[in-house]
Amino acid sequence: MSIQLEPPAGVALAARPAAWRAWRTWWPALELRARWPGVAAAAALALAASWMAGGLGDPLARNPVLVAMLFGLLLGSVLGCPAVLQPGLAFTKRQLLRLGVMLLGFRITVLLLVSLGLVPILIAAVELVAVLLLVRWAGRRWFGLDPALALLVAVGSSVCGAAAILSVAALAPGREKHAGLAISLITVSGTVALLLFPVAFSAGWLPGLDEHGFGITVGASIFELAQVYGASFAISEGALNTATLVKLSKVVMLIPLLLVMGLQRQSVTGGEGGAGEQAGAARPRVAVPWFVVGFLAVLLLNSSITLHPQVRASLLQFDQFLFLMVMIALGLSTPLRLPRQPAQALRLAGLCALALALSAGLAYAMVRLTGSGADVPADAAGTAGGQLALAQRLDVGGRVFDAVGCAKCHVPSLPGIHGDVPLYSDLLLHDMGPALDDKIVQGDATGADWRTTPLVGLHMRQRYLHDGRAETLRDAVLAHGGEAEIVRQRFFELDEAEQQAVYRFLSGL
Repeated sequence: MSIQLEPPAGVALAARPAAWRAWRTWWPALELRARWPGVAAAAALALAASWMAGGLGDPLARNPVLVAMLFGLLLGSVLGCPAVLQPGLAFTKRQLLRLGVMLLGFRITVLLLVSLGLVPILIAAVELVAVLLLVRWAGRRWFGLDPALALLVAVGSSVCGAAAILSVAALAPGREKHAGLAISLITVSGTVALLLFPVAFSAGWLPGLDEHGFGITVGASIFELAQVYGASFAISEGALNTATLVKLSKVVMLIPLLLVMGLQRQSVTGGEGGAGEQAGAARPRVAVPWFVVGFLAVLLLNSSITLHPQVRASLLQFDQFLFLMVMIALGLSTPLRLPRQPAQALRLAGLCALALALSAGLAYAMVRLTGSGADVPADAAGTAGGQLALAQRLDVGGRVFDAVGCAKCHVPSLPGIHGDVPLYSDLLLHDMGPALDDKIVQGDATGADWRTTPLVGLHMRQRYLHDGRAETLRDAVLAHGGEAEIVRQRFFELDEAEQQAVYRFLSGL
């Protein structure tokens, strides 16, 4: 059904309220009065979750997005979600999530997109088709669920969660009554994956994967884009970038999937004569995920111009805060309540567990079989960047270095004209706390603001930090404060063997 934004001149005044309601539905800003309580609550709780994350131990301290999801689930399950908050929470889960996805383009460049290659996209496509067919078949045959519900759960687990469920449900009126339950199941089971994947990778339970392979596995298997963000953010910036690209490729695959389903439904109803023609005339249009187009536009902008480091850092911090709000909204609106019938609950839980196991197992197996999780390509092993990447990803100390959060500022490499340049620095200014505050102000940099020192060539240095004040690597780590304080705390919570492994890794750079 098309919506007229302005009533034609000949429309009677009595018809204008209906047109006004249509305009309000289309234009989100006009629903501000109904939405602001939920948006404000999500923002306030996101701030609280971010504050709580700073005081928690590993692995939660590394992932405020995960803390926000757990916090929202706890509040939603114990206190419930007031009706006054629901319009704003729905707006946060949809529009603000899409805005957050678009801003992710500032983390990625065309060079990174090209370096991803075709294999991860093929892995995502094969996983999509296999999980869709197998979960749909198992839901109907093994678990005895309604065919429409089985289809929606299969679509949500194989493509992109709630967005795919709502899009497929809109193709047939009989499916819409199952959409709410399917979304709840996918959200809960996807949250389980969000919790398990980072722990499994950090504990070494996913052998053969580096952060690149982990990003492919997460992007191809975890259901919701926000959950993919949370799981990959806990590991590293590289894992986040890879997982985002792979997941967005699956979002784009929703368009041909909807076209195929629409044509299939049209062929079935077309054989029924007049009824088929009427159904074909009323069939809904395929929804285009325009936020993916916005993401690509931001990506191209980020590849074409160089933003001021402080502007880029502010955009990325705002983007992360949006995802914190989305996680809070998802948690509040997804209470963990079992269905009243125990047998039905077991069947639903069984199907979700099967979907989760199939998605994760297939993605992990294909990444291992194709070598996409290999630490460094063979043709790059002889280059300086390849050797450093190999050291970081194979060396135990390098994995710990990345896991505690050091690599979020000491980024292993940055894109250059002739390929990646190994630096172990993001070359950005950071507040390093009072211990390194020399009280000298230079431009916008205060005395505590220091540009991340590159760690390449560290083995040739006798003293450390910008002014050589640290005689040992341990003294250099101890001097980190400000933005790096939480990472310093995580490092000294490690056992002695892990700390020594990191020192050996740094001494080899």
